[in-house]
Amino acid sequence: MDDGRNVKLLIVDDNEGVRHLVSRWLERAGFRVEEASDGAEAVELVRKNPPDVILADIRMPKLDGIELARIVKEEFPQIKVILMTAYSSPQTIAQARREGVDDYLEKPFTRDQVEKMALEIISRK
Repeated sequence: MDDGRNVKLLIVDDNEGVRHLVSRWLERAGFRVEEASDGAEAVELVRKNPPDVILADIRMPKLDGIELARIVKEEFPQIKVILMTAYSSPQTIAQARREGVDDYLEKPFTRDQVEKMALEIISRK
């Protein structure tokens, strides 16, 4: 299993504090990290330099996490997508799964949970 050093993650959240915190946690764990403030910015970044994993908030302006996952999976099916959400419902989870979302991380979460999820998802390559 990869330990993260050769893995690039894109963190997408319109909440700057959450985005920076998650980025710092993952950088300290050895991941290469890039950030986007919304789904539209994330699509641009992915098209320029695709990451291995996207960790995105489900609720964002311009382009939400589910729509981001749909676009990414159509163009780059190998990219793993994890949605971060405080608003999970069976309907939302089912819709996200249909769009290719690989996993979920429920807010609030801890540093250990984020690191563990990132390592688990890259081990599924």
